[in-house]
Amino acid sequence: MPYQRDTLYDTPQAVVDFRFDERTAAVFPDMIHRSVPGYATLLQLFAVIGAGFVPEGGHVYDLGCALGGASIALQRHIPQSATIDAVDNAEAMTRRLAAYVEGAGIRNIRVQQADITALDYRPADLIIMAFTLQFIPPQARDALLTRLRQTLRPGGALLLAEKTRPDDDRLRQWHEGFKAAQGYSQMAIAQKRESLENVMQTDRAATIETRLQQAGFTRIEPCFRALQFCGWVASV
Repeated sequence: MPYQRDTLYDTPQAVVDFRFDERTAAVFPDMIHRSVPGYATLLQLFAVIGAGFVPEGGHVYDLGCALGGASIALQRHIPQSATIDAVDNAEAMTRRLAAYVEGAGIRNIRVQQADITALDYRPADLIIMAFTLQFIPPQARDALLTRLRQTLRPGGALLLAEKTRPDDDRLRQWHEGFKAAQGYSQMAIAQKRESLENVMQTDRAATIETRLQQAGFTRIEPCFRALQFCGWVASV
């Protein structure tokens, strides 16, 4: 399906809470690449790192998969006998991803619309969660991470990426400068920020690492950072 340039916040509007609806899905690739510094590199890193945890016949979850960027990158590096369950609760996202997977003839990605906090998980070798935990209510995050730790087979790993809450306001300013350099107006940046205030609640990086430790992950390795956007490999 064709994707459009992100102009959702380019005009003055009564700002409502951000939603992963059809309007967002239609511009999402442009939105995330222009909003998250280093996003393409992060996907490449997760694909290369993640592949090392997936054996023949292995199983992967991509949770909060959106349009499946992580799944599509990973599937090129893992055995074709391995399967990826790409899960998201947004119908607009899963419908577009399912259409892409079918059209591209990709056989090892299965797309599912579901709430990841209520999913009936089966054993997995790898779990990817890229910019997803930040949209889960903070009080539910520890329980979810514990469930994911219990889902992983021995030797498995969680690849986690999050926008973190900066300790220094300069990081926020630099991020907004990055978005301006990608062509977003100051009005668009401000209106997008307002739309996310009640939807995306970020943790500090140290808080995320503590959550991972408390969930039972025994080794937590930072693998990516661009401003306040961070990634970790949390292994069992």
